[in-house]
Amino acid sequence: MSLMIRIYTIAILCSIGLGVHGQDVMSPEEAVTQALENNFNIRIAQNDVLIAENNTDKALYGYRPTVNLNGNLNANVNNNITNFTTAETIVTGYGLAFGVNANVAANYNIIDPNRGANLKQVKEQVELTDLQKQLTIQNNVANVLSAYYDASRAAANIAILGDILGLSQDRLSRLEIQNEYGQANRLDLLNAQVDIDRDSINIANARLNYDNALRILSNTIGITLDRTYDVETDVYYEATRSLENLIATAMERCLQLQLIDQNKTLTELNYDIIDASQKPTLGANATYSYNFNRSAPGSFFSSTRSDGIGVGLGLSYNLYDGGIRKNQRQNTKLALESQELQREQLVNDLSSQLTMIWHQFQNALYIIESEKSNVSTAKVNFDRTYEQYQAGQLTSIEYRQAQVNLLNVENSLLNAHYDAKLLEIQMLLLSGQILD
Repeated sequence: MSLMIRIYTIAILCSIGLGVHGQDVMSPEEAVTQALENNFNIRIAQNDVLIAENNTDKALYGYRPTVNLNGNLNANVNNNITNFTTAETIVTGYGLAFGVNANVAANYNIIDPNRGANLKQVKEQVELTDLQKQLTIQNNVANVLSAYYDASRAAANIAILGDILGLSQDRLSRLEIQNEYGQANRLDLLNAQVDIDRDSINIANARLNYDNALRILSNTIGITLDRTYDVETDVYYEATRSLENLIATAMERCLQLQLIDQNKTLTELNYDIIDASQKPTLGANATYSYNFNRSAPGSFFSSTRSDGIGVGLGLSYNLYDGGIRKNQRQNTKLALESQELQREQLVNDLSSQLTMIWHQFQNALYIIESEKSNVSTAKVNFDRTYEQYQAGQLTSIEYRQAQVNLLNVENSLLNAHYDAKLLEIQMLLLSGQILD
């Protein structure tokens, strides 16, 4: 391509806002780092872990005594009329009577097998919630990387279209010069202008796609939707992995498998809870109470007061529950069998998906090499076409067709690169290596 065309292409790219000086370029690693800090789903998952940890406080399971204070104040106004058998009547009139009573009660479970079993299960729930958080992180990192490379694909497409537009502009400039000397007709000029308009529309659409891709990426990361950065267009792949190694790693690191195993652990703890419900519980209590009552004027007693301390022990033992525990054991056994079946199914699905994606990835790498060869050939053909066009041996329509052919093969190579990268992201996610 001539120096004039390259300079014009750079001007086009600057005018559409791609690669503007002073605008930051975000790398894939930076996108992931920001997502770990800002992604809403990840932040919610982190809060879920904190809630699960708070639920392991022993105070929630009867390991500490409880103390309650209760009090009442009541008052009433009575008009007392007393009739005696001697026919004497005494009227005291309206008088105020009131009473005050209060008590402090303390309770503590000395022996309670249920609380230990429940607390153990809740502590295992923390591990489950943490695994769920890690799975949320992995899924969102995969989403961020997919959105990033979608934006990267859109940016690279703009660059390709910019080159094509530069070639179209060069073609129009040559035709205008030829027209001045009577070597080009009006129809060729009109066709060249139409092609420029078409290329400009393609770039405008590509720019819109890029802006939308950046908005999706920003939303996935969890940052403001305003576009203040660009993305890299280079695509790299991890070292080649064998299918056997990939599947073996997945069986060790797949979080979905670990979640099933953790759920099995939680289900097995139901046996401990069932056993604990068969054992007696022993509780102690102590109370201090105070009562005071003042009677209305004319009453037989003017006031009464009492206070005292009381202590006690309470024993509870369920001798027969009507078969509830037997039913619970059966359901727990069935739940464990279902979880084991789920694990076997997930292992099969995981192996099948990884095998399919691995072969798709290998095929994508093969396509990339083939497309590279096609692009090299297409560029050689285009350079020859360009020389023949300059020498006047080809029509502008034939030259335009060569442009379109070059655009198509470059787009094919571009799509092959990004298709392979998205397949690699899926492989890393399924094998538990996405954060590596």
